[in-house]
Amino acid sequence: MAEITIRISDRLLKVGVFLLTGICMVGIFYYLWSSGLLYPNYQLKLYVSEAASLPNGAPVRVDGVDVGRVQAKNLAGKSATPQRRIELQLRVYKRDQEMIRSDSTAELETDGLLGKRFVNVERGFKGMPLNDGDEIAPASTMPKTVEGLLNSISKVADCFKEQNSQTNDAGHAPTATTPKP
Repeated sequence: MAEITIRISDRLLKVGVFLLTGICMVGIFYYLWSSGLLYPNYQLKLYVSEAASLPNGAPVRVDGVDVGRVQAKNLAGKSATPQRRIELQLRVYKRDQEMIRSDSTAELETDGLLGKRFVNVERGFKGMPLNDGDEIAPASTMPKTVEGLLNSISKVADCFKEQNSQTNDAGHAPTATTPKP
């Protein structure tokens, strides 16, 4: 049986290895850049009552804009109360430090009905910017829930009134006619 040999020149082999190494380096750099590891950042703490299905690496958003990631979830130590059971360590980009102030609040939210969970920060405007290691206040959920319930009830009542007035208008023919000259 005859042997088939393929000869590759040394120059072509060197160019191939150089291109393959370059592609790998670009891929590694892109991964590091997109993960936010190359951005300067600082740490914030948030205490919540539960953090079910919130993974490490979940987004931290201020008014819908990604500004960081959840770095870790830990059980709260000394400050453990029913509202402060879980400590979230947030890694936030330094460039967005001015957006998160001492009067900002944060809460866990879900993208859509069955989407992924993330930390949503409601921006404050009057306080001082938070520094590395500071704690961000959790949002109070009770007033928002009660307020949302009352708003929903008033919207339903408005819809019933509007539907009732449209039914009354459609059921009656105009009674006054104008005389023709």
